[in-house]
Amino acid sequence: MTLRDPAAYAAAFQKNDALGALLGCRLISISNEACIYEYEVRAEHFNPNGILHGGALFTAMDSSQGAFVHFFLEDAYRFASTGSAEIRYRAPVRSGKITIRTTLKERKRKILRVLSVATDESGGEVAILIETWVAISA
Repeated sequence: MTLRDPAAYAAAFQKNDALGALLGCRLISISNEACIYEYEVRAEHFNPNGILHGGALFTAMDSSQGAFVHFFLEDAYRFASTGSAEIRYRAPVRSGKITIRTTLKERKRKILRVLSVATDESGGEVAILIETWVAISA
């Protein structure tokens, strides 16, 4: 595995995470084992039913996965890209801060299966995202 400085990586990612910043997301911590990413829910991200739009939550969770995968991706790969994604929404979100914990489920050479679990401030699970990432050679 590639060894990177977590603090330097987090600062660089945060600086360049334009979509995450637009949503109000923040990279809290990162290691080869997990990424913790926060998303501050905003009323302007609600759907017409008055709950958080699923696409906004998906975007935050996908960004967490991207931060995590690119943190430990070896130098032999230029980047990785989402190949497929499956999200399961567990509970509606109306306010507060969402914490997203991302981990690696499985790796077969350049295919990575990554899991993100989003919880609300009370610790209740609001969504699970499983993505398959494909590492692209340099």
